[in-house]
Amino acid sequence: MKRIICPKCEHKFTFDETRYKGAKNIAFACPECRKHFSLSVDEIEEMNEETHSFPYGYITVVENSFCYRQTFGLKPGDNVIGRHSPGSEADIAIESGDMSMDRHCIINVKTNGNNIVCTLRDNPSLTGTFLRQEILGDRDRARLCDGDIITIGATTLIVHLPEDEDEYFD
Repeated sequence: MKRIICPKCEHKFTFDETRYKGAKNIAFACPECRKHFSLSVDEIEEMNEETHSFPYGYITVVENSFCYRQTFGLKPGDNVIGRHSPGSEADIAIESGDMSMDRHCIINVKTNGNNIVCTLRDNPSLTGTFLRQEILGDRDRARLCDGDIITIGATTLIVHLPEDEDEYFD
């Protein structure tokens, strides 16, 4: 079984790749949003490798008018997120022309037994950090969940946190 992530709604679902031996491209319809899309076998393999290579989760910078889709793994401790620029102190340096993004926000990753707990806070930034379309206050800390949407400047991030593999086979 391979895991697929819908490019529109980020819904995760699985399919039996053994039924498609020899295929170069496979067409899908998302069971959540009904979007039709196709992926090459290489893209499917890349997607499955990518999610397993980030034990603490990762963020996806979705394509917008300023930058292209990028993926960054999270590490334990503070992950400073901001725009890539010379001398930037950002751990996650997003390649973007979005001038409204600076050294913007911090995702803190801690382990609590077998659980990973991620929290978000503003760095503070000039334009603010939004989580689920709500702006964070200067001293706010918000716990992140898988699939959360963060907006910094004109850039959108999607949070992907590790979860049980069994969940995908429901």
